[in-house]
Amino acid sequence: MTNENPGSTPAAARPRRRPVILVASIVLAVLVIAIGAVVAVNNFAGQQKSESLSALKGDRLNALGDARGKVQPAANAYLAAYKKARNAPASRDQAQKDSQKEKEEFQQASNSARSALQELKSGNDSGDNPVGVAVQQLVESHEDYFDYMEGLVESYPQFEGLFRGDDAAGCNGLFVGSKAASLRERQTLLAQAAAPCRKAASELLQSKNNAYVEFARSFNNKVAELEERAEVTAKGEEKYAEFVRLKDDFVKRADDAEARNAPDAEVQKIADDAKAVNAQIRANRSEFDFAAKRYLAGVKEMPSLVENVFAKEISADIKHFDSVIPAREQILKDTIDVELTAN
Repeated sequence: MTNENPGSTPAAARPRRRPVILVASIVLAVLVIAIGAVVAVNNFAGQQKSESLSALKGDRLNALGDARGKVQPAANAYLAAYKKARNAPASRDQAQKDSQKEKEEFQQASNSARSALQELKSGNDSGDNPVGVAVQQLVESHEDYFDYMEGLVESYPQFEGLFRGDDAAGCNGLFVGSKAASLRERQTLLAQAAAPCRKAASELLQSKNNAYVEFARSFNNKVAELEERAEVTAKGEEKYAEFVRLKDDFVKRADDAEARNAPDAEVQKIADDAKAVNAQIRANRSEFDFAAKRYLAGVKEMPSLVENVFAKEISADIKHFDSVIPAREQILKDTIDVELTAN
């Protein structure tokens, strides 16, 4: 008979608890390691984000600003070279050849600026966060600016050649002046010049430069008004000649009636007819004077309309870009600072 102690644990049963403790220890260790890894990954990701935002605010914005700053001087150099060549004088084709170097330099500056913009945009233009929204706005302003400057250069030969006598546009033919012996001849010469002129100006409607587009619209309207008023004055001149004939006819009729001692009714009829013609003459004169004054005013306004494209419109547009782009750059920088502070 075996003598056992009921309160004691068999020696063989003790080791069974050790694997449980060991497994628990391993699980705990794994959890600690996993938590440490998550923290490390989060810290690394946060560091990467901070570095990316810092690079966006610093190197990428600076690179874009430097590249953008070279675009306008390159455009100005091309415009000056082309105009100098035309004034040599040279044909449009020859002027384009003589200014090819400056045009290529402009294109290189524009391409470099667009590449810098793409670098800034890459991976940063998501609309899901404030930085992405600020980047999108800045990109939009830059793309508008680059399109504007490219259009300024590309469409300049068309604009500059509108009033060149050796270009197909021939808009200088609009100013017929003393070339015409009559107002009808003036209207005919104007119509002949207006057709190719308006066609050439309409090509500017396809330009990427908004100042050229707005000029083309206004210019075509002005030419159409000149044509309309030239027609009115030509008809007025022709009607006046008819009125002179009618006046002579009335004088003959009145003299004849007096010589015949015509009845009062006939004399009254001649007087009434004369009054009606006089009323027509006054109306024609009023219409003629208005059209003539507006025609002359339109001719005088034409040079200013052309000069203001560069003197006012393009200058104002570039000032607008020079105001908007720095403001949006600052918005992006401020937004980045907020994000960096939060991280």
